Amino acid sequence: MKLFIVIMVSVTLFGMFMAVADEKIAPPKVGDTAPDWTLQDVEEKEHTLEKLRGKVVFLIMGNRKIREEDDKWAEAFQKEYGENEQVVAYIIGDLRSAPGFIPKRFIRSQLKKNPPPVKFLLDWKGAVHKQYQTEEKKPTLYLISQEGTIVFHRKTNFKAEIHAELKKEIDRLLAIPDMKEK
Repeated sequence: MKLFIVIMVSVTLFGMFMAVADEKIAPPKVGDTAPDWTLQDVEEKEHTLEKLRGKVVFLIMGNRKIREEDDKWAEAFQKEYGENEQVVAYIIGDLRSAPGFIPKRFIRSQLKKNPPPVKFLLDWKGAVHKQYQTEEKKPTLYLISQEGTIVFHRKTNFKAEIHAELKKEIDRLLAIPDMKEK
């Protein structure tokens, strides 16, 4: 009987610990420092947010079900800023929903055959998506300043008026003199 009570108390305490550990933290918001991440692209090259300091960074976060919407944002970005080295965009794909029996190399090969308009980063375990609390049914967008501060955040499908807001914010950031020149 004592063993049963000890087991029940242990299971209850473990359950409470897991519930607290699984609580959602607040997503980063405008004005916050963007949480750092390290992810690989389809070529298995690592990319980190920290190494992008000094550039304006546009993140398009989505999953395979909304790839078309992600691509619309990426295409609009490329049309406006594709030649500008001071601003970069990434699609960060949430790959938690990819069936486990499909090899990662197959997924990479499919992305190579049908590449998105901007660099695609693979979030295999969804850690970055959890950290940024992305939307499952529409792209989650973050614009990060040269200093690493979030200056724009939306959860939305592609809309011309929101793209205009984003473009205005990117242009404002690009007009700021280079920090190295100060």
